[in-house]
Amino acid sequence: MKILLKILLFALCFVSCNAEEEGTTNPPLTESLVLKGLQYGTEPRQFLDLYKAASDCPTPVYFDAHGNGGNTSMPNSIVEDLNAQGITVIAWESLTSVNTSDEVETGWNDAELMFQWVIDNATTYNLDTSNFIIGGSSRGSILSWKYGHRENPNVKGLYMYNALPGNAWSFPSWWYPPNDVTNVSPPIYFVYKREPGSSTDPVNPDIHDPNNGITILNQYESLGIGERATLVHSIGTTNNTDKYQFLVDFALSVIETCP
Repeated sequence: MKILLKILLFALCFVSCNAEEEGTTNPPLTESLVLKGLQYGTEPRQFLDLYKAASDCPTPVYFDAHGNGGNTSMPNSIVEDLNAQGITVIAWESLTSVNTSDEVETGWNDAELMFQWVIDNATTYNLDTSNFIIGGSSRGSILSWKYGHRENPNVKGLYMYNALPGNAWSFPSWWYPPNDVTNVSPPIYFVYKREPGSSTDPVNPDIHDPNNGITILNQYESLGIGERATLVHSIGTTNNTDKYQFLVDFALSVIETCP
């Protein structure tokens, strides 16, 4: 396992158009497009935003799930960086906040529907279903966790920010995250704003303690796959607090992009 603290800078290069404004329902495969509010299920909450990379061949996909109280909006910079590398971005919605076991179960079920919708519509949107990277912040790491650790060779990596917050560990008899890690779990890259032990900070406690991620790294280590797990912490104390700053390099290290 690797625990790091570093800063990366990425070049930007992106061309897109808003398919909703143009009324596009069957987008040209080789063009970049932004498609917002695509329904993957019948409930109003079950939608996704798709930022399709221009490519002559099917594109890998990065999936993003926001934290509690957030939304599917993503910084243009990371979308541009990923699209420039031929990687399509999908930001998906479910319950905007999850605080109970029932809400988590709902989110897990939504994740199943969403991933199946993507697989079913891969040809329409020129997506490579053999090259998925699953991302999530806080709440999003919880909702993405089960699918991400399933025995599925199509999931090439997990990129998670402030992952598995304190409430994810409150009911171990119902769900204990390390139990989902197996010897076929994909490479995982954790990024945390705070320092290990921040949950016990007497002045400003934070449920997003890097020790939660370190517990997962230890599980990877115990299974003999510790080289697949990396954790970066304390980015909040650096001059680059962008949670996505390591994503492009990580993505390119685990997926195959179109030549």
